[in-house]
Amino acid sequence: MADALKVQNHDDPLVKARRRQIFLAACRVLARKSFHQATVKEIAVEAGLAAGSIYLYLQSKDAILLLLAESMVGELAEALPEIRAASGDDPRRELLGIMRAALDVIDRYREAFAVLNHEVLYLGRRPQYRAPLHQILEPYIGALTQAVERGGQRGLLHVTDVPSVVEAVHMLCSGWARVSGLLVKTEKETYWREIAAIIEGRFFAGSVER
Repeated sequence: MADALKVQNHDDPLVKARRRQIFLAACRVLARKSFHQATVKEIAVEAGLAAGSIYLYLQSKDAILLLLAESMVGELAEALPEIRAASGDDPRRELLGIMRAALDVIDRYREAFAVLNHEVLYLGRRPQYRAPLHQILEPYIGALTQAVERGGQRGLLHVTDVPSVVEAVHMLCSGWARVSGLLVKTEKETYWREIAAIIEGRFFAGSVER
């Protein structure tokens, strides 16, 4: 991942600050135009950086997509310990907690997530990005997978194929990235209630307090 993002020390405070700066700038730019219309120079200027200096932190324009994914998953990963503690060792509650955290992250960066969700298939087809992308997404996908597996093993979730359930959960959460069409007048809390009810109705064995 360091090679793709061209960062040698992710723990360095200055590196962290610059990557956050670039991430937020990219989100603002992508709220105005598509990824392919946006330029690295435009994102650098939006971040308050010299155009060439952005390449100290990113190997290429495509690496901006990895930075988006890493930053968003990072925010979700920070919430995981609290979600697990609040679940009371109930994988159904943990699953809903992860979904809710994912929905909140998507809502904070809705337009940028929509771009990322569209372009991630393109990244996944490119060998140099496949492994870094998998590594970035692992905390999110892994958390969903573990909750679903534990729920199935304990008879609390009706599961026949874990990857299918994980993909279904992700698709429901990522649907909130659609900023037009059927959801244009829908509030986030309404959307949350509906997708939570879908998961509970299809996969839960017994009811659970939320």
